[in-house]
Amino acid sequence: MEIYITNTSALITQTGAKQLYDSLPDFRKKAVDTCKNPKDKERSLAAGALLLFCMKKRGVSLEETPYYNKNGKMYFPYENRFYVNLSHSADYAACALDSKEVGIDVEGVRQYQENVLRRISSEEEMQSFSALKKEEEKNSAFIRLWTRKESAAKLSGEGIAGLLSAQPQDCVYTRTYTPFPDCFLSVSSHENDFPDKVIVLSPESLGR
Repeated sequence: MEIYITNTSALITQTGAKQLYDSLPDFRKKAVDTCKNPKDKERSLAAGALLLFCMKKRGVSLEETPYYNKNGKMYFPYENRFYVNLSHSADYAACALDSKEVGIDVEGVRQYQENVLRRISSEEEMQSFSALKKEEEKNSAFIRLWTRKESAAKLSGEGIAGLLSAQPQDCVYTRTYTPFPDCFLSVSSHENDFPDKVIVLSPESLGR
């Protein structure tokens, strides 16, 4: 398994949105085109750059068109043991690349939402959260928990719909990283085999 992250603003500033867009496979350009908000478009471009990096790394043809399951999870049916999952939030885009199914979620630390916390948390998780006193600790704990739940849901392909009703599952392992001080990144797999760190890709690495 390999896990990558990049800073969206730095990538757009140094490489340029048009150059990034022009380098993407057609199917990814369509994903970028659906974004109406300029910041969402930039994040989608950055995620596309990570996907392009992984496809080149594994020798996957840029002409290869992925399929999507009913929940929108991307897969390449004609590529042997090539699994990739993307996530973007705040000023970051991230990607997990593996030879088996994988789910990833990255989130910038922000104000926690009590109603969402209660919907996604077990009783034990709520008790642990209630023991926190400082607001910043609660914000970090909420985002950390959210990424863990979301990455597990993305592993199964259920997405947000599955997240809010998800229960712990056997043989789902999750590891959480803090590649930058203001974000959390979690990756889920059916095997407990994770890298020690997340690889930070520079604009130079992705803009080639």
